[in-house]
Amino acid sequence: MKLPKSINYFYEYYLNPGFGNQRYILPSHVNFPITDNCNSKCRMCNVWKDKSENELTPEEIQTIYSNKLFKNTKHLGISGGEPTLRKDLLACVEAILTALPRLKSLSITSHGFHPTKWQRQLPLIVALCKKYNTFFKLNISVDGIGELHEEVRRIEGGWAKVVETIDVAKSNNVPVQIQCTVSKHNVFGVNEVLHFAKSNNLEYIFRRATSINRLYNHEITNEFFNSNQDDSFFADFVTSTSVTHTTENPGRRLFYKDLAKRLTVGGNRKAPCHFQYNGVLISAHGEMYHCSIDEEPLGDCRTTDPYEVYFAQNSREQLEALLSSTCPSCIHDQSGAWNPILIINEVLSQKFPFFPKIKQLSTFAFANLKSAFGISPRNIGISEAKNTAQAHIIGAYGGEHVGDSAILGGVILRIAERHPNLKNVVVYSKRPDRTKFWVRGLDFESELTIVVKPYTILNALEASAKDVLFWAGGPIMEMPIDLFEHLKTIDCFVKNGLRFEIVGCGWGPFKTKYSRAKANSILNKAAKVEMRDKYDLPVEYQLNQDPAFDYLLSGVHKEPKISWSRKKTDDFLDKVKTTQQDTLVLLNLRPIWDKYNKSNQSSAELDDQVVNEVFQLIKKLPHHVALISVPFNTDHYGFSDMEPALRLKDKCTAAKIKNFHVFDRELNARDMQYFLKSFDLGICMRFHACIFMKSLDIPVYGIDYTAGEIGKVGGLFKSFNDDNWSNIMDLNHKQILKFIERQ
Repeated sequence: MKLPKSINYFYEYYLNPGFGNQRYILPSHVNFPITDNCNSKCRMCNVWKDKSENELTPEEIQTIYSNKLFKNTKHLGISGGEPTLRKDLLACVEAILTALPRLKSLSITSHGFHPTKWQRQLPLIVALCKKYNTFFKLNISVDGIGELHEEVRRIEGGWAKVVETIDVAKSNNVPVQIQCTVSKHNVFGVNEVLHFAKSNNLEYIFRRATSINRLYNHEITNEFFNSNQDDSFFADFVTSTSVTHTTENPGRRLFYKDLAKRLTVGGNRKAPCHFQYNGVLISAHGEMYHCSIDEEPLGDCRTTDPYEVYFAQNSREQLEALLSSTCPSCIHDQSGAWNPILIINEVLSQKFPFFPKIKQLSTFAFANLKSAFGISPRNIGISEAKNTAQAHIIGAYGGEHVGDSAILGGVILRIAERHPNLKNVVVYSKRPDRTKFWVRGLDFESELTIVVKPYTILNALEASAKDVLFWAGGPIMEMPIDLFEHLKTIDCFVKNGLRFEIVGCGWGPFKTKYSRAKANSILNKAAKVEMRDKYDLPVEYQLNQDPAFDYLLSGVHKEPKISWSRKKTDDFLDKVKTTQQDTLVLLNLRPIWDKYNKSNQSSAELDDQVVNEVFQLIKKLPHHVALISVPFNTDHYGFSDMEPALRLKDKCTAAKIKNFHVFDRELNARDMQYFLKSFDLGICMRFHACIFMKSLDIPVYGIDYTAGEIGKVGGLFKSFNDDNWSNIMDLNHKQILKFIERQ
């Protein structure tokens, strides 16, 4: 924040009554849905079904906002309905600006389907705002890119008009903010909306769809979010660095963090809101509400003095009811004044990312010291009364994608086979909300109870003498904090005479002696060690295939069950096949992680190299061959596969290539198997994308992403005596084309 703005914020927060001190004052923020008419047919809104009449005239608007209630109003947002359906929009804007001399900013939110109207009206609105020294911004609703936006808004040809409206705004030097309302229909399209915003240098916000009385959408709330997966995915997205590093407003970033926590963990809203104490909504018919969520009007500003309506006893009582019953669970993105200390912390954390790391490392170092002196031992109580033995699974859970879920399914199958008495399984995760989704997607023949808990729960655990601890699936690698935490847990189990095993793990890479030493200690404490590849280890171990194969092969011949995800995959493939593209080639690319880059090139350079080589391949493919990008990780927590896919899509769009397609949904392991059965062959970077294809006996070309040496993908193909792979350093589109032509 610039110094004058910072000083003003402190003044407003601490000295201006109501701004940050929860006192009922004159509204500084006004929401003004200027019409209830709309010609979009959005899936999350029913306002378009009714014809609204007798809406406020420009004269009435000026009369209402000239009232002393609004003398301190700093921002007014015009929305709808669709504001451009007001033929007198310009007169309404002038009435607002005339009535509110202290207004600092004005925004209009539009669906953007009327570029011709905006071409005519924007220069006039800009001139008016300049005359009254008021900042103006145009907000455009973007709920997906291309067909997805039109599917959500149900307006054919609407996307081209939105793009044209954005261009009109840019040509008039009008700041544009795209606003994405997220529901189950478009939650997996947010990656592409973000990509579009960044590519076009547009400000953006993402909001979760919610019930609003004036939009008449209470009866269609099932059109919003309907699963833990949707909420969990969206929470990860808005708190990812992909979003936060390009969101300038620190208050918006804090709102995202608060929303994500509530969606995944629960709890009440911590985000402030201007409309609790210094904001108000005036409807298109002059009714006053406390906010968009408020269902009961406070009064009619056409017939009653707005000041009296706002400060009436019933208004205060209604506000108290909202504060106690509605606000704690409200997910609307209306926000307010955050505590300056939180703002400063957020700004510093963003500008100096090493600050949070220093704090984390300090906490980690202190924990090491306490552990060394025996100050903080882990405690496990052995209960003789517990008759049911449990399998406790630790590892790198919480950052998983569909491949990791198949691994988890495989290790659970192995545990159930080797320890038939362990009917209850507890998986400890750093992010239980994500792990719960993947666990729900697993199916087993035997009856197993699987529970997901935060991994810190092991600080106080009651176990039976028959319980077993497993480090299962995933690599034991350079992750010092996890190694330290889990080693303490392992020590606790072993000291209490409980068994500890390692099942189906990988090894490395390591960068520090600390992590390697901790990893070796973990190996030495295991009663049994099973690895998924050959490694030079200080202990004896059994070699077995990747556990994902166990789970995937157990379901190859299962009858598919009807699900929302499978319907969406069928719909997607039906659209592809209508283009006479009858040979389907799966493409899976991933961003390069520095940990896997052993070369002299930067990871960004390697990313470019992969995208460019694949683009050269696409240009040479026959028209009947469809190359379909399928993400095995859409989650930004672990480097989203959507990033290289969307860069490729941009190149193909510019070159007018029609046989490249992007699938964007997150699928569980069984749904992914169902989807992949439709493909003829594949080109895959992710290790488990290769495993999925091989489990289905579909020809696949592997791209080993460990630059400079043979990595997991190369090792997998060597174990199958399969030469259809290359290291990322040697990637050549001609070689891949020959592979495709041979099939």
